[in-house]
Amino acid sequence: MRLKITFKLPASKQVLPLNYQYPLSSWIYRVLGKGDREFSAFLHEHGYRQGNNKTFKLFTFSNLQFPDKMWRIIKGTDRMEIFSGTAQIILSFQIPVAAEKFVAGLFKDQYAEIGDRISNVKMEVSTIEMLQQPEFSETMRFSALSPIVITQLTEKNKHEQYLKPGEINYEQLFFKNLIDKHNAYERSVDVQAPLFTVENLKLTCLTNNPQSRLQTIKAHTNEEVKVRGYLFDFEITAPPALIKTGYESGFGAMNALGFGCGEVKSNN
Repeated sequence: MRLKITFKLPASKQVLPLNYQYPLSSWIYRVLGKGDREFSAFLHEHGYRQGNNKTFKLFTFSNLQFPDKMWRIIKGTDRMEIFSGTAQIILSFQIPVAAEKFVAGLFKDQYAEIGDRISNVKMEVSTIEMLQQPEFSETMRFSALSPIVITQLTEKNKHEQYLKPGEINYEQLFFKNLIDKHNAYERSVDVQAPLFTVENLKLTCLTNNPQSRLQTIKAHTNEEVKVRGYLFDFEITAPPALIKTGYESGFGAMNALGFGCGEVKSNN
């Protein structure tokens, strides 16, 4: 399920942190919690489990989208000024069809303050549109609406490395993450569901110079963590069901924090 949410903003200028993904994710959890505390708690604390250690939240969202020239980065800061009266976001869930209308209804007439202890933006949900699902095929093209994060942990490095499209192991880790998410969801609804493996899968980056984005999670706190992802267009060849999982739950890691939301592009 995919929603396009349009927010109404006050006419006056507001200041938004550039690192707004974590507070926006927190707002989504709060909205879900108002409607169904058990579902919200399940996503936040547990998620869909694959194996003994891996869990996935299976939702993602795009960057906030403002009209052209209606915002600007404040030089020398991690802030942006918003002059627009509207903003939009794409919010995507991999959930059973029976739950889609219920979840979509939770966001109706909601109010949000997105930011941190320094500044925030006040927004009110004005419209919610449930987007028509595309027809999934074995080869499709996507454009990243929020940075895609792929990480690896090597023996030489105690910390995870953030990989760029085209680097060694990027494609393999991209599909391993996608397969793990798909298998976790399928086994949650049908314990006998067949599981995918990494075979005959292909990822092609269509952007000559993917845009690097360094985001800070829990900025200006003792729990601050920096995450690097990349914005780029790509073509993916895989079983349609696997591509559907990426479209609905996100490509790459940390989807529930606003990473890996992809939009279908024309093949022309």
